[in-house]
Amino acid sequence: MPEPSESDRRKAARLQPAMAATRLVDCLERGWDVQFRCQYCGMERTWGRREFLGQRLRKRLARTIAQVQAGVFCPQRGCGGHWPIVRLMQGGYQDAQADTPAAQRAHLVTMLLDAGVLPEQVGL
Repeated sequence: MPEPSESDRRKAARLQPAMAATRLVDCLERGWDVQFRCQYCGMERTWGRREFLGQRLRKRLARTIAQVQAGVFCPQRGCGGHWPIVRLMQGGYQDAQADTPAAQRAHLVTMLLDAGVLPEQVGL
């Protein structure tokens, strides 16, 4: 089977407009995980709550999925592929107390403050 062309790779990585505009902080609020799959070597990486609130991604929570996709490269040694295929998945954590939008927002603000992130820094 022939190697996919660059235009085929761009088509595979194309995001739906609503997904492209979703910010990482919105994924954190809704309990979504972001999965990246390299188009060159097939390696998959998933970012969840722990990664969102970790040192590396804390500063990037205000970025959209499209901005993140444009800046992410495959971590596999020797690959370095760009423009991964991105999927949003329901995470393995559910917050029982966050059943209304106001409660979800309050819980998100509490999570951010506990991690040392000011809500203003991520656009809330």
